[in-house]
Amino acid sequence: MPGKAADPALQQANRLEALRIRGHRGGIIRPHRSMAGIPWTAWRFLTTVVLGLGGLAGYVALLPWISRLWQLIFERGQAYLALPIQVSQQQLALPAGWQLTIPAVTAVTPIPDNRVLMIAGMASLGVLLLSFLLPQRLTPLRYFLRLMVLIQATALLYFWGSPEPFPYRIADHVYILLTAGLVVMALVPLLLGFTLHVFDLALWRKVVLTVLILGHLVVFVPLNVLIHVWLLMHATAVVMPVLFLVFGLLLNVFIFVAFYGWALSWRSDLERREAVPPVHAT
Repeated sequence: MPGKAADPALQQANRLEALRIRGHRGGIIRPHRSMAGIPWTAWRFLTTVVLGLGGLAGYVALLPWISRLWQLIFERGQAYLALPIQVSQQQLALPAGWQLTIPAVTAVTPIPDNRVLMIAGMASLGVLLLSFLLPQRLTPLRYFLRLMVLIQATALLYFWGSPEPFPYRIADHVYILLTAGLVVMALVPLLLGFTLHVFDLALWRKVVLTVLILGHLVVFVPLNVLIHVWLLMHATAVVMPVLFLVFGLLLNVFIFVAFYGWALSWRSDLERREAVPPVHAT
């Protein structure tokens, strides 16, 4: 009869549909979290808001301790690197009338002479040639090196041809990078709240990730600025554009992206569910 004839065909279709989402070992191939819809629940919404705003509130509460740590890092770093600078403090105005003390430096900004410009030009040319010698599999690095050469070339052209004195000082460089670092750290909990926290990861993992990113930046930002100061004192202001545009705020963003990418590799609650037993051919 037609009904009986259709049963084997229907069973075959159901079996093929079940096999379609199976791996070669019989396990379930689950959709990637970017393709899977996550239902919004009251708990998910509450934890997202609390983690975002709570993380920001916790960061603001710790700002005085962060300020003291940065001051200590600058004082110890100045002595360890034997930098010919004076480390002091300056007040940073925050919203709602708050004040925060951040490190400040007093130093004479070294201006490059013709010898330094010639060395910087030859080094830039060498980096440019190196970018063409690297293999194709290192294409991102090749373009990164060419970007640095382009930025450095603009600095060389300025010091070679501009009659105006260089307007930026080491003190300005330090101030901008430190304040930019503070802003990035303030945005970390909010950015995670709008992005990572909406995924079905364990609550403790979200808290740990926020602490790791902020803790890393708290230590990295002042150390990175001190390295900038050391390079500026030895290589002169000709390297300031590259340091500022490539190895300044951009590195802080890369740190956030690196931690975020690592967190997305964690298994979500959906992926930790018990797998369906494999289907065996009969």
